[in-house]
Amino acid sequence: MSDIAFAAEVSADRRAPVAVPRIDEVEIALARVPLPEGPWGDQIHRVTDIEVTVVDVRGDNGLVGTGFSHTSGMGAATIGALAREIAPTVVGRPVSPRGLWHEMYKYVHDVGGAGVTTHAISAFDIAFWDLLGKSLGVNVVDLIGRVRDVVPLYGSGINLNKSVDEVVEQVRRWQADGYVAAKVKVGKPDLEEDVERLAKIREAVGMFPLAVDANQGWDYPAAVRAFKRFEQFDLLWVEEPLPSDDIPSHRRLAEHVSTPIALGENVYTAAQFVQYFDAQAVDFVQADLGRVGGITGYLDIAAAARTRNLPMTPHFVMELSASILAAVPNIASAEMTDGGTWTDLGIVASAGRVEHGRYHPPTAPGHGLTLDRDYLRAHALAL
Repeated sequence: MSDIAFAAEVSADRRAPVAVPRIDEVEIALARVPLPEGPWGDQIHRVTDIEVTVVDVRGDNGLVGTGFSHTSGMGAATIGALAREIAPTVVGRPVSPRGLWHEMYKYVHDVGGAGVTTHAISAFDIAFWDLLGKSLGVNVVDLIGRVRDVVPLYGSGINLNKSVDEVVEQVRRWQADGYVAAKVKVGKPDLEEDVERLAKIREAVGMFPLAVDANQGWDYPAAVRAFKRFEQFDLLWVEEPLPSDDIPSHRRLAEHVSTPIALGENVYTAAQFVQYFDAQAVDFVQADLGRVGGITGYLDIAAAARTRNLPMTPHFVMELSASILAAVPNIASAEMTDGGTWTDLGIVASAGRVEHGRYHPPTAPGHGLTLDRDYLRAHALAL
């Protein structure tokens, strides 16, 4: 083959570059989704439903990206109102998730740097990544940079109200199904009841990795006492032992206990996480994609954690969280909330698949999740 012919063949094989779309329209919808198996409870919560804020972003190429945020039982109306304030600022802009993230954050920062603001940003950011992936014909994991094809899961139960026998059977099922660890709730009024329950679980499942979640329910003396009583069970971690905004007490606790500390579902920005990292007060990083500013915010937190050799163990929305872990080097596992995945709740109609305690992310362009719009409309909230 001549040089000219070879050059012509290569040129003919090149694809025309795909234009990044501009945002033509934003639609916002809210829903209050009931928990099909009844209320969830822990030390400080009683949750009867999940409120979802959905943001659809239509590009000038006709494609639509979908994003979302969530709260436990309240707050979607507030998040939705802020989303309506944000929407006009992104219309007409090219779909560049990182650039738009920082513009949105600067725009809303004066009404709060974290919490409602990052919830609203999350819904937009996830939609931007979804639209960009669809426009380029690439799954978001590959758009970010795939690290692995399959993601390990741990079984998580909202089970403080269950009998110890029911919790034992739940953990045994996760162990038999191939999950890499189990997490159960603690926080009974009498600490010795927690100890008795953990002893029976440990006896039933041997040295299968076991974590507990206190849901911010203790004060400092109670947390110290609980950690000391739990040492005998060789726990993987104790989650949210103290209120999540009390970094100094977490630092003090970490200096006096040997069991690792996990937290993050109620921490909202990379800056807040870095304060925890610098205080050496967290060992497992449980950032929530729907609360920390979406995929962009999550990746910033993961990168900061990686510089400290800390693993990511995201909170909730397994269908998206576990997918994004496929693009994160520093991970432990993702949370499979028993009876509380978004598929279980009817929010998601199609996603990846769980096999033997591992999540296989979807491969379709964008994030690959399809919401059940009929179900969400049936449980719609006024905006």
